[in-house]
Amino acid sequence: MRELLYTVLELEEWLNDINNLPCEFCVTSFSNENRAVCQIKTRNPITHKLVAIDFACQKCKERFESGEMPKCERCGRLRIKSDTDFITGKYVCRCIERGEDTEEKELPVLPHLERESTFYERQINALREEKEQLSEEVDTHLEALEVSEVWNKRQKQELLDEIKSLKEEVKQLREQVKAETYEKEITELEAQLEQLNSQQQTAQVEVKEVKKWSWKLRK
Repeated sequence: MRELLYTVLELEEWLNDINNLPCEFCVTSFSNENRAVCQIKTRNPITHKLVAIDFACQKCKERFESGEMPKCERCGRLRIKSDTDFITGKYVCRCIERGEDTEEKELPVLPHLERESTFYERQINALREEKEQLSEEVDTHLEALEVSEVWNKRQKQELLDEIKSLKEEVKQLREQVKAETYEKEITELEAQLEQLNSQQQTAQVEVKEVKKWSWKLRK
């Protein structure tokens, strides 16, 4: 299949309103839904020869821009409804009806012989490609930002969870230290109590001895 150059040109509303141009890709009966909104000009990129001008409605325009529009495998033209034989239902491209030789060697057009319309069409296509490229870059950047935002949220949540866990550990440590302090104080108090008991027992023994000696002296 030959590589052709396709240029989408928007139709002026007043022109469409006057001529009521139907879509050539999907029209069976004309209505507002299949009213043409653009024309698709097809050129040979080498010779700059205009090989087709087709009108498309909004839906077919979107199909073309998304690469869903079928093309002739022989010449590369976009398939339109009039290429279908209404009796047999078979597709017959214009290149076959016109007996075009798609294998014929083509000579490029010299720059100074290039038509003004062809020049502008090339400019339009170049700008459209640049727009698509910028759109892809923007989408890629937005996706990266979304990924970064998700990562930041996850990191933030992990930090919050870690802080919460550390706070729980600190609380437990404080309670443990407090318990150990109480145990130490209790041990010290018990030691003091034991010392007092020992001192009391010693004092009682001394009192008994004093009373004993006092009784002996009285005798």
